[in-house]
Amino acid sequence: MVVLAEVLDRLRAWDEETRTGNMPIMDKGLVHKDHQENAFISRVEPVGEDYPDEFIGQLALSDDHPFFFEHPLDHYPGLMMVEAGRQLGTAVAHISYGVPRDWSFVLNGMTVDFTTFAELGTPVYVNSTVSDKKYKRDKLIGMFYEGHFVQNEAEIGYMSGRWSIYPKRAIERMRRAALKAKG
Repeated sequence: MVVLAEVLDRLRAWDEETRTGNMPIMDKGLVHKDHQENAFISRVEPVGEDYPDEFIGQLALSDDHPFFFEHPLDHYPGLMMVEAGRQLGTAVAHISYGVPRDWSFVLNGMTVDFTTFAELGTPVYVNSTVSDKKYKRDKLIGMFYEGHFVQNEAEIGYMSGRWSIYPKRAIERMRRAALKAKG
């Protein structure tokens, strides 16, 4: 994974945009949500040509989300961060690897480790890598995605996951087979 120091200038520029109120919010369809207020990604982009499977992303976290802030908190909840990490990996697969939007992502395993709190009102970024890609007929059907959560230019946590990715038809067949097996 590219070292944090190599992407800090871009993160600082994004910080400035965020302070001036110009932070974009990613389209809900790219992160598999039905409601735009549940999209927690601002943007994601490749680190550079020399790092084709490495990305930086900015999270779009709000401290007034009705589910995650249904009681008073002084930090972004870990579960909100996990959902944002999942969304970021999904967006990367669609944007950078051409996975069709109607394909399904099945999470096969996940690891999460937070070392400190994600403070409210301060931008959170993710420095991430895609590896162990699996293809079928030139379409990405599996990957390992890992990312380091960054706030105030320091790592605050880590998350990784292994995903299988299926066309809608394949998921429908799998569901029918599972229901049939139940009797």
